[in-house]
Amino acid sequence: MNPRNFRVLRHLIMMVLMAMGCVQECAAHGFGERYDLPVPMLWVSIAACCVVALSFCLTPFLRSNTNAPKDITLELQVEHMRLQTPHLSSLSQSILMALSCSLLFLVWSCASFGIQDPLMNLAPTFIWIVWWLGTSFACLLFGNIWRLIDPWMGLYLAITHLKAMLFGQSQSPLDDGVSPVQTQGRLRWPESIGRWPACFTLLIWCGLEIIYPIASMPERLGAFIAFYSLYTWLGMFTFGLKQWRLYADGFTLYFEFMALLRQQLISMWNAIIGPALGTGHTPKMNSLNSKPIEHRQQVQRLSIEGSQHNRTSLSMSMSMSMIGLVMAMFSSVLFDGLHAAQGWLVFERWATHLPFFQHDINGYFKGALGLLMLWLSLSFIYLLTCHLTQRMFFLIPHYPRFRSQLNFNTIGLASSFLSCLLPIAVAYLIAHNFSSFFIQGQNIIALASDPYGLGWDLWGTAHFYPDITLIDAKLTWYVASISIVLGHVISIFMAHQTACALSAQLREVSLEAMLQEGGHHFEFTTIKPWILNIPMTLVMIGFTALSLSIIAEPLTNSPVL
Repeated sequence: MNPRNFRVLRHLIMMVLMAMGCVQECAAHGFGERYDLPVPMLWVSIAACCVVALSFCLTPFLRSNTNAPKDITLELQVEHMRLQTPHLSSLSQSILMALSCSLLFLVWSCASFGIQDPLMNLAPTFIWIVWWLGTSFACLLFGNIWRLIDPWMGLYLAITHLKAMLFGQSQSPLDDGVSPVQTQGRLRWPESIGRWPACFTLLIWCGLEIIYPIASMPERLGAFIAFYSLYTWLGMFTFGLKQWRLYADGFTLYFEFMALLRQQLISMWNAIIGPALGTGHTPKMNSLNSKPIEHRQQVQRLSIEGSQHNRTSLSMSMSMSMIGLVMAMFSSVLFDGLHAAQGWLVFERWATHLPFFQHDINGYFKGALGLLMLWLSLSFIYLLTCHLTQRMFFLIPHYPRFRSQLNFNTIGLASSFLSCLLPIAVAYLIAHNFSSFFIQGQNIIALASDPYGLGWDLWGTAHFYPDITLIDAKLTWYVASISIVLGHVISIFMAHQTACALSAQLREVSLEAMLQEGGHHFEFTTIKPWILNIPMTLVMIGFTALSLSIIAEPLTNSPVL
């Protein structure tokens, strides 16, 4: 072999191995050190993009998931929420709720009356590390445990249960609003509002974490806990527990998305990888047309839901608010990296010339503007991608004949592909917070013995010091890069499943129309799922390079791509 060609081949192999985390590098996120990568950062980004593109090339050979729901995954209903909840007895649920409510009061009291040093106060570490990150990872691994330990719901249920006992009525400890006791006299949630309150709750929470120094001021954390508690309980008593949790509680929906992603991954494993290993479920075949019976039933169900989607199920505001909610999850983690990047200084210098931001010394309004612009930009890019996907259907002959029956508009497709963004959001969450969770999370051991910072030693662990060598820079880079690439690959596989469902709907409607017309006017038609997945794949490749550049910028001497 030509030596020059051999070097080129060796470099290409190294690039692919680096993207998969097989080549040793020295990098970190949040360690405050800078490292030079063995190869240019551009090569790493190209290799990662090649891996994502290769996963797209494999999708035509994957078995489609014809058993799991496609476009109702994020349409949260009470019965879906119960499916995600680990089963426990009523006594265990009551004990967990009581402990959770007691812990809420402890954290609030520590933040309000304890020492104001964030490193010696229990509240900041518990809220940002144990609760926010720990519950997110736990819901992803074990299901929606938040529904078992939600202290605001627990106190509300305790009050309504006490009220029911006084009036001689019984009630389940975790009744989700089905009982007339909780629904009687409650206002109906306005459909025009959608889930925008939950969306803005996540955006505000992200702003408080990154822009406003609430994390370093326990007293302000205590004020936020008090305000949010009053706001939540007022909403629960006004609209009822079920409506409030399904439409306005941003934290409940956030943790629910984590649990739903877990079930989606299990479903995708059983449909794609399970059959190859002999552990998956193989749908039964109909001898008449050699099509899976469950597949035909699924297609009929999806066709009915698709035709009624915009008329009865969801309003435009409800669909857009759901899109905005997922985009808030997506943008909140991405903004964490952008706010610490060099490009943010350029944005701040540009915003300083605006009249309203000239006196913004602390940068609070500039940060809010940046977060809002990022959220709007990501939403626009996603809707534009779904619009291009919708235009793909016009490549099909006779598609205008089926257009009214299928109702594949931009908003409908955006709702169908929405669950495909969850793996990316989770991948960014892991990439940005992996080291913080395992390093700073160790502080909770010492803070548990001295929660108020008064010199106590309740459990004998007050002098425990975190082991900062537990997670080094190299491991952090491995986890961050692999999670980002893997998250985009899983998203492409999930988008392929959704595209298969859309293609099946078109095939079913086309078949029915052909049978009705006797096959004289037009032929049976459909579209390949991988064609529908092209716009989404191109966007995911671009975000792969962008996210890796943001993660690696503090570690390299090269600018952000």
